[in-house]
Amino acid sequence: MEELHPAQCRSPSFPGSGGIRLSVCGADLSRVGPACIPEDADSLKALLALQGRLDELLATNGPQNVGSCGRLVPVAQYFIDLRVVATLILASWPEASRFAATPALAQAIEREAVQRMRDSRRRTRRGGSKSPYGINSLLSPMDSVQTMGAVLGIAVSVLEARDKNWTQRVLRPFYDTALALNRDTFRRLARLPGTSLALQQVLGVAKEASDTPNLEIHVRGPRNG
Repeated sequence: MEELHPAQCRSPSFPGSGGIRLSVCGADLSRVGPACIPEDADSLKALLALQGRLDELLATNGPQNVGSCGRLVPVAQYFIDLRVVATLILASWPEASRFAATPALAQAIEREAVQRMRDSRRRTRRGGSKSPYGINSLLSPMDSVQTMGAVLGIAVSVLEARDKNWTQRVLRPFYDTALALNRDTFRRLARLPGTSLALQQVLGVAKEASDTPNLEIHVRGPRNG
């Protein structure tokens, strides 16, 4: 904690076993800037479509279940899956670059990913092996609404693909790249409380039981991204 500025968030990024705080958010709460609106029409259209999709899922009369990794899961659980996948996209960039809706949105993610990696390395060098704060730069919330939308757009298209095998082929490289940065941290992230069994199976941190029902998805969403 002593390495954090007083204006940085101290909420845990995710809990450890036994309630032990393993990581803190670290977001700079003093940085509240204006929203960044994309200049090109295609990027704006993609972000508005994403907002519409999320609003649909969060509406009072919205669906109770939604597709995640080829299975139907509760909407609340889907949003936890979304958080995990969004983090993996940033941590493994540019693995997911080909899935960005537009080149401008890919560039926004690139800038964010490069800055996070630079901050992570600097904090790790400063704090040494005993410091957990370097990895926080990879896990902390995004300041830019545009970048958040760009990352979530990729995460939504990957999670809502109806072919579980396709989703696995896409997500495993993201996860493997993140593991190379910090194995313990990202294995815990893959098991984040509330994460769907479907996502855990795709990432290889949970085995698929032979009696697991294979629920078909009949909800609106991309077939293969």
